[in-house]
Amino acid sequence: MEQLSGKTAVVTGAASGIGLGLSKRFAEEGMRVVMADIEAPVLEAAAADVRAIGQPVVSLVTDVRKPEALEALANLAYAEFGAVHVVCNNAGVQNRDRLTWEQSIEDWKWVFDVNVSGVVNGIRSFVPRMIAGDEEGIIVNTASMAGLVTGAPMASVYYASKHAVLSLTESLFRDLATQEAKITAAVVCPGAVSTNIFASERNRPGEYGAPEGIIPESRVVMDRAAAPLGGAMAPADVAEHVVNGIRESRFYIFPAQDMIFGYVKMGHDRMWEGKNPAVSRRGRG
Repeated sequence: MEQLSGKTAVVTGAASGIGLGLSKRFAEEGMRVVMADIEAPVLEAAAADVRAIGQPVVSLVTDVRKPEALEALANLAYAEFGAVHVVCNNAGVQNRDRLTWEQSIEDWKWVFDVNVSGVVNGIRSFVPRMIAGDEEGIIVNTASMAGLVTGAPMASVYYASKHAVLSLTESLFRDLATQEAKITAAVVCPGAVSTNIFASERNRPGEYGAPEGIIPESRVVMDRAAAPLGGAMAPADVAEHVVNGIRESRFYIFPAQDMIFGYVKMGHDRMWEGKNPAVSRRGRG
């Protein structure tokens, strides 16, 4: 889809990080933007920031875990702008690191409800309407380079959820192609990005147990963790990769550091060579 100006983009997780970066970049392209996030005050401020770019912007507090919330978001988008052309199912969370057998059932439910079911709900609410609209469009799901590497110690829940998003999006791409739909799908797999992902538990609903291990300085933590990789990417850089990927009709969009690509290649090489996964110093405690 080469022409973006005058079209409509919907972004979940839009109040900060990659979602805000995408919203700004789409507005800069002359698109109308629908911003969704679970954090009401932050979303309101972010929408005002994007609106200042000069394009129409509407926002809605949205809990992506709930199908009815995505239906409400789709209703708003179509009522305001009449059509949707780009949907970025971007909202995501990450729980604190712990050994696989020590991850709680609540951790598994929370992370998968947001990271996987949130994407499913977005697909179910928007894809049928976009197909019926008979216009060119694309669904862009945010996975992670974590969805490409062969697992990581202490992070089984998050990594498994991102593998699921990658596989889900590949299936969606093929399903749309077999139906000869005018819309398609893409997956974005960021590397280390300067966001508040490590502070996800600030939004953890009580039904999943009390939040624990919140890291308010998550961007500082991310920047430190990414130092060996050459630093964390800015959300704006990820957004630029996404816009370029949409224009070039690329399914796989990889805004990531070179060292992470090396880890991915190493993991897959070992698998095809019949070797066991490599165990990092971190994994040995």
